[in-house]
Amino acid sequence: MSASDVARRALRGPKALLDWHDRRPRATLTSPRGWIWMALIAALLYWMSNPLVFIPSFFFSFEHAKFWTKIAILVTLPWLRLPRIPWPWLLFLGLCYLSQLWSISDANTDLTNLVTMQVALMALIVAANCEALVVCWGLGLGGIVVLALSAYAYEQELPGASNPYLTGSDFAGVGTNENILAYTLGVSLAAVLAIGWPRRTPWRVLSVATTAALLYGIYRAASGTGFLAVLGLAGMAALIAAWPRLTTLPRRVKVLGSLAVVVVPLVAGLVVSFALGKDLGTVSGRAPFWRAAVEASLETAPWFGSGWGAVWQHPWNAAQPNAVAQLIYDKAGYVLPHGHNYFVDVMPELGLVGVAIVVAMVVQAVTTARRTGVREGSDPVAGRLVVLVLVSLMVFGITEPMFSVPLGWWSLTLVVATARQRVLPRPERGARRWPWSRTTGRRRADVPPQAATVHG
Repeated sequence: MSASDVARRALRGPKALLDWHDRRPRATLTSPRGWIWMALIAALLYWMSNPLVFIPSFFFSFEHAKFWTKIAILVTLPWLRLPRIPWPWLLFLGLCYLSQLWSISDANTDLTNLVTMQVALMALIVAANCEALVVCWGLGLGGIVVLALSAYAYEQELPGASNPYLTGSDFAGVGTNENILAYTLGVSLAAVLAIGWPRRTPWRVLSVATTAALLYGIYRAASGTGFLAVLGLAGMAALIAAWPRLTTLPRRVKVLGSLAVVVVPLVAGLVVSFALGKDLGTVSGRAPFWRAAVEASLETAPWFGSGWGAVWQHPWNAAQPNAVAQLIYDKAGYVLPHGHNYFVDVMPELGLVGVAIVVAMVVQAVTTARRTGVREGSDPVAGRLVVLVLVSLMVFGITEPMFSVPLGWWSLTLVVATARQRVLPRPERGARRWPWSRTTGRRRADVPPQAATVHG
């Protein structure tokens, strides 16, 4: 027997065990497990939104999230699946932990690394154990919970639920900020739109009602970026729905349609900006701050940054006063707690290498959606979920640090990992073969020869 034959036989056992694991079914909407995971997803969305009106610190919310995730794991332990982690996530988490070596604040980097890792693990565990529809409805239900509690806090006049004199926002939501409310509901809206048009009437009614409620919540938040995100989601959903017909149109119509895809959002952005009195030229004053953050990063630590979590004064996890942040403030001429942009926010803390990895994560999300399909394919619901949530995060990421805040990091990890889990079809009854049967190469007596050939 050759060495290659020996190696091949030695690998049969682990491969069979891995295949057995990947044939374990994920939770569906028709199973009690599915409802457990759906409730957990809704609760996690609420806690990740940092509801300061009811919970005084994100870390208290975070403890709730970890506790109930452990409960869900224990309750569903006999059916538990282990997650597969997309490779850019491994690179990013590795860079975060390596940045401890050169961080300007060891304590802040250590704490931020721990939170980033644990948030990712919660998202990956959910993704491994739930079908895409469970994730969609869980995110949608979570948005309704956030909206309902925001309305309750507003009616009760709880501190932070309305800030008309501080920020100009009358309906600030449980996160005490209209932009936080808008991007939380934006992620939920993207998930509900990813479901498509359900086959059964009760689910259709629920889908329409949920969509209408989320749109109302974004309207009440009065966030300019929120309105742009709704336009972006509507346009992408319409494009997905009309794609088969668009491919058969004449070339001239396709060219005009492509121009419309560019022109219509620009015009809509102008209309929204002027209607809300926003400064479009400087993106409400953020553009000078972006330039200052990039310039300061290039002057201090251009390639690997100054340490993950060591620079910005995020309300959920503020870094200690430091020279890099002060340099940014001096260059900009004013103070903001973070970079207010999906990519700029990463630059001072992880440098150009960190930004490149974040871009790779976005590319991975797009390729994942192409692999699963958005209308047809292995899992079109998962594909639509990735595309629409990514659109929401990217639009809000123009003016908000959607990659760095727990909600953005958790939701991106959740939807991409949901679409990337390996799920093999279960063998027909009587056709299962156990790992030791593969290792010895002998066929079990109760397995028909045809089934052994197909599933071998």
